Amino acid sequence: MEDLMDMTTVSFTKDVLDKLEPTNKRYSIADTKIPYLKLFVYESGAKSFVLTRKVKGRSQKIKIGNYDTLKIEQARKKAKDLNALIDLGGNPHQDRIDERQSITFKELYEHYYSQHALRFTKHPRSNRKIMEFHVLPSLGHEKASAITSKQMRDLHSRIGEKVSKYSKNNENKKSHGNANRVLSVVNAVFNFGIKEELIDCKNPCFGLKKYKSNSRDRFLSPAELIKFFEALNHENQLFSDLFKILLFTGARKTNVLSMKWTDIDLDLKRWRIPESQTKNKDVNIVVLPDLAIAILKVRYILNEKADLKSQFVFPGEGKHGYLNDPKKSFYRIKKFMGVDDITIHDLRRTMASYMAISGASLPMIGKALNHKSQVSTAIYARLSQAPVLDAVNVATSLMNNGYR
Repeated sequence: MEDLMDMTTVSFTKDVLDKLEPTNKRYSIADTKIPYLKLFVYESGAKSFVLTRKVKGRSQKIKIGNYDTLKIEQARKKAKDLNALIDLGGNPHQDRIDERQSITFKELYEHYYSQHALRFTKHPRSNRKIMEFHVLPSLGHEKASAITSKQMRDLHSRIGEKVSKYSKNNENKKSHGNANRVLSVVNAVFNFGIKEELIDCKNPCFGLKKYKSNSRDRFLSPAELIKFFEALNHENQLFSDLFKILLFTGARKTNVLSMKWTDIDLDLKRWRIPESQTKNKDVNIVVLPDLAIAILKVRYILNEKADLKSQFVFPGEGKHGYLNDPKKSFYRIKKFMGVDDITIHDLRRTMASYMAISGASLPMIGKALNHKSQVSTAIYARLSQAPVLDAVNVATSLMNNGYR
């Protein structure tokens, strides 16, 4: 077969274009059907449809779109329309400059949300709610290219100085987290717009400093644990077992929800989480304490009795076959406990915190949580002072009583 990279023209098909590999320099091939339409293949592996022709006597490269987001027929139609415009004396390059200057921030955000956020970011819908509440009312109708760093700095400060709705007992907790999140999303929106050539301006978020974030170390106290287990008695056993496994293993919620029987060895008391499902992309072997083993054995029997022929420990009607995010159940648990400042992830912190309280070393805690570095584990270091303090109290008491 003829080497595609040596060809200068070819009839564009998905099969042909998919086979084009990057080299140590950019190259392009032209379509045989639409004049001036080319596909550029870059060193990075990215591919773009580009119209290359003279406009008013000057050679221009007009980007039509990225290969991974634009179908061939869509690219051909756009190229055909651009050719017609140029033949009539138009200047797409100048039109694009004008368009980039006129696009509003809301329009830019909608492009970002539909083309990027929904596909490639973790929390697109919750981020959208934050944008709709904090940003779009004040900046949505402004031209994106006209938004300044001062506007973003002022917005960041204004959000950050608001008292959080989770403040209790007049502690006036600030909304620094929301302010930082807004800054991150707006920064991503502008980076997307610049990369996709939707806007022609500097990113107004560049160089702005976020509020310093304190490592969250919320965990359940002994009294709260009693209430927590009482609350679980009022929940469906499937949810009750789920939360107990979260607590007793210290594993991440997404891993526990997607836990498979084939990854569990009840005899060796181990649970193997594949690298594709771990945050640091390494295989994680979770040791299963006796309490977790007992729950899993009961769970296996219950699943069999219900004739649930599922590969998952916690089967459900979600699109992946396992239980959906148990937010509603956890909300009921918090309401029963009389607290509103705990999260499901705090169950993981509770496991780590009680390990620290019992005197476990930071490397041991890090191993249990599958933290790649001790930086993440270090937030529990302050908690490990409790056993040290106990030891010091015993020692000073002995010295005081024995040498008076």
